[in-house]
Amino acid sequence: MPREFVLSMEENFIRFTPSGEIAVIDAIKALGESDAAEEIWKTLKDENPEILSHCRCFHFSKNKSAMVADGQGWEQIESLLFDYILDGSLLHHSDI
Repeated sequence: MPREFVLSMEENFIRFTPSGEIAVIDAIKALGESDAAEEIWKTLKDENPEILSHCRCFHFSKNKSAMVADGQGWEQIESLLFDYILDGSLLHHSDI
């Protein structure tokens, strides 16, 4: 059975499922270089609940479960994340 894999980006890491789904909090934290990734994700999904249709919970080995998104879902999340960063809605959550 294929195993999940981890991409290391300087001080951050991004986990992926064996089928290539991305761990949402990991990716937000790495892209935004923010410790407020969980709060940012909560804001994004509260304001855009449709993105959850591309997400599911995945249990990574040796770690607790995490929300993961497929490619289409991550594209939507990434777009929303950049829109929020550009309009300043999330600037109070991070040091971006």
